[in-house]
Amino acid sequence: MKIIIPLDENDGLGSRVCEHFGSAPFFGVVQSESGQVEIIGNPNMNHEHGQCTPADAFAGTGAGAVIVNGIGARAAERLQSLGIDIYMAAQVETLADAIERFGNGELQKAGAQAACQGHGCH
Repeated sequence: MKIIIPLDENDGLGSRVCEHFGSAPFFGVVQSESGQVEIIGNPNMNHEHGQCTPADAFAGTGAGAVIVNGIGARAAERLQSLGIDIYMAAQVETLADAIERFGNGELQKAGAQAACQGHGCH
């Protein structure tokens, strides 16, 4: 399965996980079966609050899940409409930690109801 993780930086497995999905400058794209990791830029990083559509960048890519520390309701609903599951990372710090915790089954699957209600929510 392809897993998407929002990142603050492009520093390989040590990249810090971004606090909010739509504001992430980068995304880690992880192939869970092979462990292959690619870091890509967020083509929708600069946006008005509530107007981001990063989920659209993953439509049709085979992404099956995202791991987030925080996500807005619109993005969460869009991901769910695309059949992409959302896992809350509970403030995981690095890409490597997120991958490990996902692989160990430690992350909770969440719905749009777990979305942030505004900045400063985590």
